[in-house]
Amino acid sequence: MSGREQQATMGNDVLVLTWKYFSAREEIARFLEERGCRFVEKEIRYPVDEEQLCELVRDVDGLVVGLEPITARVLAHANRLKVISTSGVGFDNIDVAEATRRGIVVANCHGANEHSVAELAFGLMLELARGIHRSDRLMREGRWEPYFGVELWGKTLGVVGLGRAGRAVALLGRGFGMRVLAHDIVWDTTFANAHEISYVPLEKLLRESDFVSLHVPLTPDTRYLIDERALSLMKPTAFLINLARGPVVKQSALVEALRRGQIAGAGLDVFEVEPIRDNPFVEFENVVMTPHLGASTEEARERTLYLALTNVCNVLNGRPPHHQVNTDVRIGN
Repeated sequence: MSGREQQATMGNDVLVLTWKYFSAREEIARFLEERGCRFVEKEIRYPVDEEQLCELVRDVDGLVVGLEPITARVLAHANRLKVISTSGVGFDNIDVAEATRRGIVVANCHGANEHSVAELAFGLMLELARGIHRSDRLMREGRWEPYFGVELWGKTLGVVGLGRAGRAVALLGRGFGMRVLAHDIVWDTTFANAHEISYVPLEKLLRESDFVSLHVPLTPDTRYLIDERALSLMKPTAFLINLARGPVVKQSALVEALRRGQIAGAGLDVFEVEPIRDNPFVEFENVVMTPHLGASTEEARERTLYLALTNVCNVLNGRPPHHQVNTDVRIGN
């Protein structure tokens, strides 16, 4: 029996890199086995760097990733790789052009976590508006210090990127009685008209919003979308919320804006470099931070696990994934 025939008999090997599925190893193995694939367990040291990835991707047919950097160099070591699925929506950590050149399908879990992202965005807004954590901390210290915050009701919410997550945020905003402005390169006028959402240029959104919530993918056009000039347009009473990608906001510009009091505060779930080191935001009481938790709910975890594994298994069995990023790559060749 040839090596190729032996591999076909044994099934395709799938490596799951993302840490958030570790507790589901038996479930993953069973899911893959039922679909003619095999769960490969390798020793993974976190955080995973490019050097380690070059070794991990050898002799693997399918790959499920989180935020690990799947660069051209890593792909050059992937001698059998046919499909990569993210365990979320974003795929800026993957060199999609190189994967496409090599005929590797890239898929994501489109539509699996928008409610989790939207709820965290509003959690950050409420925290910034009412100082909940600050007050809790003072109470635990035995201090009774009333804090006067602001209401969300009647305020203007600016949503930058009205995709699935952005739409979910906009609907929560309407539920809170907020005026909602939106900016996107593609207009969904049916949705906007149905929910009284106004599409506006970015400058108008920044000038008029009391809360600016970012939900765009990281692309060359959105890198540093929020820079010194953009921050200078915001109200001094406005808050910035980022659950998109860290480099959508120019970190040095945001730090300077906070020091100068150009804006009222920020809620940050993502950072230019993750995990963040020498964190410049710890000096600000008006900044609330979470460690990239937008999709970290049990419900989103279950949905993304199922979709990521389905993406990989479908492609390895000659079928289309749930959502393919690089549609130029044909499946089943």
